Amino acid sequence: MTADPSPVRAARQEDRAAFLAMWEDFISLDPGEPGNRAMGDVNWARLIDPGHPLRCLIGVDEDNVPRGFVLYLALPFTWSAGDICYLQDLYVHPDARGTGLARAIVDALTAIGREQGWYKVFWMTQHHNVAAQRFYDKFAERKDYVRYDLTIGTP
Repeated sequence: MTADPSPVRAARQEDRAAFLAMWEDFISLDPGEPGNRAMGDVNWARLIDPGHPLRCLIGVDEDNVPRGFVLYLALPFTWSAGDICYLQDLYVHPDARGTGLARAIVDALTAIGREQGWYKVFWMTQHHNVAAQRFYDKFAERKDYVRYDLTIGTP
């Protein structure tokens, strides 16, 4: 069996344990949000359900070990005939940062978008996440929007 030469691929059933471990680390990185560990299982069920809009790409290292992920969904956009993609979560294991894996994941996502005719990919990051902002500023346009949350239920 030949390994996939691409460092990024769609999530597969056998990625579950690695995804859940990465999810745990991902949610621990945000002290401002109450990380809900149970959402790892919920998100996994969503992203492997072909009828659910949530999708996942997995970034792997040279040994084909999962080291990062992106969770995303495409949705209609009222200002364009093409859908837009909300890049909801992007994570790369600290040991794999600086290797180009994050950019490879974003590039794989944009390739999907081009194939599917999306208008754009958008995402948010926290104002204090300067490292992520430096990364995003290399290839994306920073917008001047303000986000509002109206919580109407429990997470």
